[in-house]
Amino acid sequence: MQINPTIVTHLDTRRKKKSGGYPIKLRITFLKEQKYYSTGFDLTAEEFELMQSNSKTKELSVKERRKLQETKIQCDSNVVKANEIIRKMPVFDFKAFEKKFLIGQHSSDSVYLYYDNTIKKMKQEARVGTASNYNTSMNSLKKFSPKLLLRNITVEFLRDYENWLLAQKRSPTTVGIYLRPLRAILNQVIEEGEISRDQYPFGKRRYQIPSSRNIKKALTLSEIGKIVHFEAVPGTWYERARDMFVFSYFANGMNIKDILRLKYENIHGDYVRFTRAKTFLTNRSNSTQISFHLTNELVAIIDRFGNKEKSPDNFIFPVLHAGLTPTKEMATVQQFTQMVNKYLFKIAEETGIDKKVTTYFARHSFATVLKKKGISPLLISESLGHTSLKTTESYLDSFEDERKKEIGELLRNF
Repeated sequence: MQINPTIVTHLDTRRKKKSGGYPIKLRITFLKEQKYYSTGFDLTAEEFELMQSNSKTKELSVKERRKLQETKIQCDSNVVKANEIIRKMPVFDFKAFEKKFLIGQHSSDSVYLYYDNTIKKMKQEARVGTASNYNTSMNSLKKFSPKLLLRNITVEFLRDYENWLLAQKRSPTTVGIYLRPLRAILNQVIEEGEISRDQYPFGKRRYQIPSSRNIKKALTLSEIGKIVHFEAVPGTWYERARDMFVFSYFANGMNIKDILRLKYENIHGDYVRFTRAKTFLTNRSNSTQISFHLTNELVAIIDRFGNKEKSPDNFIFPVLHAGLTPTKEMATVQQFTQMVNKYLFKIAEETGIDKKVTTYFARHSFATVLKKKGISPLLISESLGHTSLKTTESYLDSFEDERKKEIGELLRNF
């Protein structure tokens, strides 16, 4: 006689969620093996009991009763769907069942559902660059595993995915770029109580994201001097590329996005004070303000390239303008940066610098030059490509103004 699996709508009370409820799951038992499939609904133990018994109570509001009714309908629908699939299977096995049960939809424990929700939230917060990185990570994972559930993310899965990427000639750096968003997603899921910490596959003695050796991107003082003193025809991209590199170098290794977002209200006498866009968007409650001294070079660039209308809310440089959506702003910054890098490379060739110079070299050069000049490593690091620059930025901000003027002189000693 054929043994059929049993299907039960189950309240998983092992982990309470932040909402105070527990996840409702579809539990299927077959030959003493049990698997759980999330429904996407959460209820308290009391609510679940009311839903199962179809009891009515005057203590519930109309909205609460409707919630229980809708949840009941959806849960019953899942049971009917599961039974129908099982009925048509000659022999039951979980893998074949999941393939049919989850087809055409993200199950509530689908990794890609969490990706979609996270990306949507990031876009709403104007973090379009990070959202783009998460989308790239998700697309790569989908090519490797089109239907990926939370419980499938194991140490073995991560190693297989890494080997798959390396077989496609992807570098360890790329592997890290693709896996860090996934790690962040799992941390989020654990925090929400969807899975336990014991199921976390990352970390020591588990799976560690491969690290790659950072390539030094700093120029020597002699090479920096060649760019600073490069004679460019006024109004050309040669001039603009040179000026953006010089501005970044003298402005704490400021990245192009932050330079373009500067407004005249950020200028306070002989100093510029600003908050990095990345820090502001990800940690608004503890955003560290950075300041740097306006050297003669920076003043000259603003006079040459800046907006002539100097109202406080006007951008210093005429690239961005009010009213741009976050997506359009990102596209504008990327296009501008690409043009700057294109002509920086030409400048490097024409001045005999045997490196493919980009704006990022200004950031590394700022840090490396100051370190070699004896500035405390607590102030700057050899590389500015770290995940967090809070320590560096806050220490730099605490420097006395006169000390910051000395920094400007050190950077000029070509």
